[in-house]
Amino acid sequence: MAISQRNFAVLLVVVAAACVELYQAQTSIGRCVCPSAQAVKGKISDFQVLEKRPSCDKTELIVTRINSDNSTQKLCMPTVGVRAKRLLSCWESINKNETRKMECIDRPKTAGNSTTEK
Repeated sequence: MAISQRNFAVLLVVVAAACVELYQAQTSIGRCVCPSAQAVKGKISDFQVLEKRPSCDKTELIVTRINSDNSTQKLCMPTVGVRAKRLLSCWESINKNETRKMECIDRPKTAGNSTTEK
């Protein structure tokens, strides 16, 4: 009888572990890295594009901003702004090549661009 109780206890532990794994997998579905985004002003030193994926139904843009005290800060940028669209367009034009990202950051503004300073 003791052997069957031990087997039952082991089975109970295995079932509990499986339930915990299923619960954790279920709660991570639908989570994006950027729950909210904000306009980013200032100099950008790097960016990361997270394409749509099973866990998030939108493209996300994470930029590294250089603050006035030369510290850096990672921020989520909305993809609907002019600056974000320019970064994403450049990212597509360089075929998502990580080694060429600086071309998108350092890209000069064109004369026909509405954000050109006067």
